[in-house]
Amino acid sequence: MKHLFIWVMGYLTVAFAALYYAPSELTIVSLSGCGLWLIGAVVNHSVRVRLCTFLAVAGILSYLVFSLSLNSTVARFFIFMNLSGAFILCELLRTKIKFDVMQTSALVVFRRVTLFMLLPSLAIGAISAALVSSFSQYSWLAIFQHWLFGNVFALLMGVPFLSAYVRRGKHFLAQTYTFTHMFAALAFVSLLSVISLTHLNLVMIATVALLVLSAIAYGSNLLALLGFLLGGAAHIVLYVNLSLFKESLPTLGSTMFLASVVGFLIALRLSRSKQGVERLVTRLRKLKTFSKHAFELSPELILVLDSKGVVIDASEGFLSAVQLNKQQIKGKNITLFLDESSQMLFSSHKLDLKHTFAESGLQIISSNGRKITADLKATVFESDSHYSTVCFLHDISEQLELADVLEQEKELLEVTLSSIGDGVICTDVDSKVTYMNPVAEAVLAKLTREVKGLPFDDVMPLYNEDTKQAITGLTDRCIKNNQLMSLPELTCVKNHLRLEFAIQDSISPIYLKNGEIAGAVMVFQDVTESRIMSRKLTHMAHHDVLTGLPNRLLLQERLSQFCKRAQREGHKFAVVFVDLDNFKKINDSLGHDVGDSLLKKVANRFSNGVRSVDTVARMGGDEFVLMLDAIKDKHQVAKVVNKILNIASGCYELEKVQVELSISAGIAMYPQDGESPDMLMKHADTAMYRAKKVSKSDYQFYSIELDHAAELRIEQEAAIANALKDSEFIPYYQPVVNAQSFLLEKLEMLARWHHGGKIKGPESFISIAEEANLIDKVSYQLLFQALMDFSGWLVKMPKLVLSVNISVSQLVEPQFMATVLMLLDKNNIPPSNIEIEITESSLASNLDVMKKALIEIQRRGISIAIDDFGTGYSSLSYLKDLNFDTIKVDQKFVADLNENRKKGELALVIVNMAKSLHVNCVAEGVESQEQAKILAEAGCQQLQGYYFSRPKSKLDIDSIITAGLRINQSRTLL
Repeated sequence: MKHLFIWVMGYLTVAFAALYYAPSELTIVSLSGCGLWLIGAVVNHSVRVRLCTFLAVAGILSYLVFSLSLNSTVARFFIFMNLSGAFILCELLRTKIKFDVMQTSALVVFRRVTLFMLLPSLAIGAISAALVSSFSQYSWLAIFQHWLFGNVFALLMGVPFLSAYVRRGKHFLAQTYTFTHMFAALAFVSLLSVISLTHLNLVMIATVALLVLSAIAYGSNLLALLGFLLGGAAHIVLYVNLSLFKESLPTLGSTMFLASVVGFLIALRLSRSKQGVERLVTRLRKLKTFSKHAFELSPELILVLDSKGVVIDASEGFLSAVQLNKQQIKGKNITLFLDESSQMLFSSHKLDLKHTFAESGLQIISSNGRKITADLKATVFESDSHYSTVCFLHDISEQLELADVLEQEKELLEVTLSSIGDGVICTDVDSKVTYMNPVAEAVLAKLTREVKGLPFDDVMPLYNEDTKQAITGLTDRCIKNNQLMSLPELTCVKNHLRLEFAIQDSISPIYLKNGEIAGAVMVFQDVTESRIMSRKLTHMAHHDVLTGLPNRLLLQERLSQFCKRAQREGHKFAVVFVDLDNFKKINDSLGHDVGDSLLKKVANRFSNGVRSVDTVARMGGDEFVLMLDAIKDKHQVAKVVNKILNIASGCYELEKVQVELSISAGIAMYPQDGESPDMLMKHADTAMYRAKKVSKSDYQFYSIELDHAAELRIEQEAAIANALKDSEFIPYYQPVVNAQSFLLEKLEMLARWHHGGKIKGPESFISIAEEANLIDKVSYQLLFQALMDFSGWLVKMPKLVLSVNISVSQLVEPQFMATVLMLLDKNNIPPSNIEIEITESSLASNLDVMKKALIEIQRRGISIAIDDFGTGYSSLSYLKDLNFDTIKVDQKFVADLNENRKKGELALVIVNMAKSLHVNCVAEGVESQEQAKILAEAGCQQLQGYYFSRPKSKLDIDSIITAGLRINQSRTLL
């Protein structure tokens, strides 16, 4: 508020003095000029609250003072208008006039002062003059003219001065004006005042001349001060000489107006021009200094040479490169710093003719001997009749080293890519081939230069191996999606020589350092051989090695497909489970090679017998499965199966051996017998076992009743397995007696099953054990127990013989003989007390295999008996090839001795044959005294049958041996 009070009191003092001491037309001029004082106050206190406070206080105080001291309505009115004008001009100053712009352009000064200060002030003056002239003796023109003069003087006095104040603050006088400035300004104003008092006609000339001189000499700062003093001096002159100039006041005002305005504007323009030149000169000096510093401190290699190539100046970059200072290089010829070849290149250019030249690969030699490779660009120019050359040398040593490193890395990369076993093909972002390594070139039979720039799909024609459909656009998708892509399964490529290669691996984007994609690279391996091997392995995994037919795994897959398709399309098919009758016996007796040959021939007959829509598969062993597709009913299935069985059954020629083969089959129909593969296979298997039971070389359709039989068979197999664990199989023994004395000489071991408190005969479990492949385990269990029993009996009867029935499969086992000998040794039984019985049918059908086994048995001291002689083979030629110890006459021939004399003669023929062959003869099935007598008289050495004894347990045999009776005499004990 202190500053506000000072401004208010200053305005009141000026206004009161003007009105009190000079109450005339000049008062209007004074009051108009005093508006500048108000404007300064407003600018100094720009907050509107302070502005309103200031105007209110100024108005109230002015009205009170002038009302008390002067009875002048005109004065009070002008005070009010002066306050209003101050407010308006203040707003315009704050919003429209920018003093920093006014400092740079005289035209801007004139335009803005005129538009935003002079014209608004004159408008206020015109309104005020109209109002005052309506109630006073003054004319509107006189009042307006005085108002105009007052505003012009106010502008001359205040605008430059006020501008300086706003920009620099209240201390601008001390910061801007020196004593010389103040003295020149006072001298100018004093001179102008004297001229105006004595020679009014020289006012304009003097004003303009002096303002121009001050502008040229001292610039705009002095003009601001002169403007302020000029306005004040004009008021003083008018006050002093008012009476002198009263008659010519309009002329005086016009003269002073023109002189002041025109002179001030001319001077201001000159001042601005001078300032512009000074600023330009200053800028040029700064630019020169900057350029010099930039040249000297530049890290670039820059030299300035004269017309003879002598160094005038050098940049810091060049000095640093050659390891010299400016004194060491200045005045030296540039060729001293170049190698010989570079000297010749540089010397070929003229340095005394304006032109531009360039050289690449100049070798600069530093003081320490290091060579710097640089590219030269030089410009020869003329200055002050002298030629100078500016040389710009770009050090490319690091670039060359980097290029060498990159070249080495590129070479290493190419060697690496050439050495790896994978094929590599690179493309750009447009999928055009840019590179191929030797492996890729070998596969495609093309060199990189031949395919460079060609589309990837044209160079690498990929396709699916199975469908033969082309695979295209892989690199495009890889680049577009910015992701690694694996090659599709079974991808192949065919080169222009029409050679095909199976390949695998992937395609991935190629990235630059900034992360942008530069193209794609395909890395692939030639997997032709491995894919062929894979297909072979896959075929082997899904096909039977021996027959080439689909195996169990592939059968399951196809059967599943059959079920799904039949369910989807609503048609029927049949599953036929086939088993070769007595194959195990053939395989064991004739050998596995013969068995394998038979399986192959059977498989061929099956394949030839089915339709093209059907499938033949081998389950394993002697089991096959046929899938008959697109059938209507059981009648059609029966017709097809009959045809197949007729083709596959019958005689087979196998390595000089003829084999009669019968086949059993079980049939399950979809969907009535099952809708799943497992159910169909189970039911077909059940039907097949039923066919084996009913009749060999036949087939059976599945029925629900067969499930019960199958369940029973499964239960029986489980019971046999449990019986083996619990040792329920026990040996029974049937005595073999001397035909003359009826004394006990031999025991034949027979199998029994002690189950559920009952003793079951072999007919209840032998066939089931054979089907379940448990017969060998049963035989070993019986043999183990029988040898233990027999060892005790030998103590009392050292010549007693134990006869054991052994299957062909056991005889040909590599470990059988070793196991038997181990058990004999363990029980202290001589091999000569053991006899092995072999049926004639198994012997004859496996003659070659059995011959070796029997020879080994006899070599160990064990005797051999041929059981069921005369029932199993039509030819007796084998008798001359085999050594055996006993022939057993089958009980069927013995039974005929009573009923049919002709048939009974066969038994006697066999007895006589045994005598002719000098082998022992045993007659089985002797059930009467008459039969025993006939056989004994015919020369049969031993008899066996119910007439003498049924099969007995160990305890019963113990009793017989202890009694020492003849067997027929002990019948009462049996």
